[in-house]
Amino acid sequence: MPAHAEIELLLVVALFATAQSVFGVGLLVFGTPTLLLLGFSFSEILAYLLPCSILISALQVGKAGSVRPLDTLNKQFLMFTAPGVLVGTVVILAAGSTVSVKPIVGAMLVITAALRSVRRLRDGLETFVRRHLSKLLIALGVIHGLSNLGGGILTVIVGSLFDNKENVRKHIAFAYGLMAIVQLVTLVTTTDVTITWWLWLALPTLAAAMFFLVGQRLFEATPQSRFQPALTALVLTFGLALMIPT
Repeated sequence: MPAHAEIELLLVVALFATAQSVFGVGLLVFGTPTLLLLGFSFSEILAYLLPCSILISALQVGKAGSVRPLDTLNKQFLMFTAPGVLVGTVVILAAGSTVSVKPIVGAMLVITAALRSVRRLRDGLETFVRRHLSKLLIALGVIHGLSNLGGGILTVIVGSLFDNKENVRKHIAFAYGLMAIVQLVTLVTTTDVTITWWLWLALPTLAAAMFFLVGQRLFEATPQSRFQPALTALVLTFGLALMIPT
């Protein structure tokens, strides 16, 4: 791998691992389109970013302390989301490229961010999520497996079910880590992607460093009253970024 590509990987992980350390998502949903634009293949992106994402998710679940890995919502992630991720990942790795769902996902997230910004409309969104949760979890899995862009949808789902920032982040982290594990196992067992070994070790180490040095401190410093608005801003940013023509 050329030296400039290695530097690009390091910069992408350092930047977006920080965002994921605060909110539970960010590394894949921002890192994937960025690295695609820089010329990396989808399988390479999965190989380098998934271990970083899994490690951050594990650290967040561990920090939660009181998390019950198999509570009702996490059982639903296992039942409905994981199979969708598996199917989507197998299909896209066989096809050799990502599915162009960016504009659709982006528009949906922009609209969702607008709904979350108005209390009366947010109540309706929360009711919709609770009423159609299983269907949304299946759709989340398939979209994430096909494109690596399920992080924004995941924040909408979990953010509609919980208000407390610790509950929001730990459930996002559990689901995001679960999806990443399914993708990584699928990648390793179905492809012969080659990697630079020192990067495969250095990138997760860098991600963990960003979690402890920056991300976790920002999370702890963010008041409860500002976390949901910040999450809405993140969803809006996801949406706008995905709608930019490439």
